Amino acid sequence: MKRVLKWAGYGLAGLAGVAAVAVGGGMAASEAMYRWPQAKPATRVVAATDPGAVARGQRLARAMGCNDCHGANLEGRMFDDIPNLATLYAPNLTRAVARQSDADLDRAIRHGVGSDGRPLWIMPSAAFADLKDAEMADLIAYLRSRPGSGPEQPHMKLGPIARVGIVLGQFHSEAAAIQAHENRQLPDLGPQYAAGRALARACVECHGFALEGSQSVLKTPDLGIAASYDREDFVRLLHTGVAAGDRKAGLMSDIAPRRFKGWSDAEIGRLHDYLKARATRQVAAAATEGVAKR
Repeated sequence: MKRVLKWAGYGLAGLAGVAAVAVGGGMAASEAMYRWPQAKPATRVVAATDPGAVARGQRLARAMGCNDCHGANLEGRMFDDIPNLATLYAPNLTRAVARQSDADLDRAIRHGVGSDGRPLWIMPSAAFADLKDAEMADLIAYLRSRPGSGPEQPHMKLGPIARVGIVLGQFHSEAAAIQAHENRQLPDLGPQYAAGRALARACVECHGFALEGSQSVLKTPDLGIAASYDREDFVRLLHTGVAAGDRKAGLMSDIAPRRFKGWSDAEIGRLHDYLKARATRQVAAAATEGVAKR
């Protein structure tokens, strides 16, 4: 998430002059938008208690990048201090779970709403929004299994560019993003691709709910591009950030070595199979549409 926001900051650097002029009114407006309370979604999820729950939750946390943001021990850390954008912190989850209910944790992780009703802006809830109740129960069981350790982390500190970006609608809370995409499930391409489809949820954070990429601040591609990779090159990209042809791949080269280093070659292979099948469906749909227009 750190690199995502850093690149977003680069894209919004042109707002710096506007921020300097609008700092007074923008400060008040952005603070109100940043803290405006959300309705708390109803949830009945409770932590799983069966013997395999913690291990399943740990695997899910690794696949979804929890340790990338919150650290190896989930004690939280400062992501980065990006001039004029924000000072970014991930909270200490080993402390947070002790004061939050299972429902609070579910709302924060899958719905982007904090225990006090505030919208969350840094937690990539959109990537977790499609988790099933059983998966969420396992993840909460894993989080509750971690002993409390380490200091509490500060809250995120917004800079002028971030505040102007919020006011101008360039940044959206996770709760707003999820609500705007109610039909957010990735395409089901059959049972043979179910494992890859589940792993592809970790790609939503940067590439969008439909994996079609973003043409706004981040400029991420449609993941149909994965079909142009053979499996060996795709595994290398996710493990090292080095694209085919020994190229750097922008944001992906920054994020991949941390986010996906714990994924096995087999897991990346399943993701690759799913993305290739998705690309094949896209090509077929485009061809059908072309014929229909003739």
